[in-house]
Amino acid sequence: MPANRKPDASQDEAVRETFPASDPPASMASGSARAVPAEVLLEASAPVPGAVTLRRHFADAGAAKLALESLVRDAPIDREAASIDGAELRLAVPPGDVERIRGLLQRA
Repeated sequence: MPANRKPDASQDEAVRETFPASDPPASMASGSARAVPAEVLLEASAPVPGAVTLRRHFADAGAAKLALESLVRDAPIDREAASIDGAELRLAVPPGDVERIRGLLQRA
């Protein structure tokens, strides 16, 4: 801010507590500072019924993580149905999507 300019009090008041837009301030009557209750966020996903496990070994853990990010974005797959153990990526996929996701996994 230039030295000759005074702070704008009305602007400061207008933007107070506006970030993030999805999370109301804790002082609101809702009683919570979260847009989604923590219980919902921490709730375990239901396992995929009849899931088929697909695995692929990568050169390193970083490559496996990048492949997972790519699959979450492109497939899309549920991040909770995937795990990385060392450099191995494991996916639990629905039976109807096995071939499609297997192809995406091989290209990742």
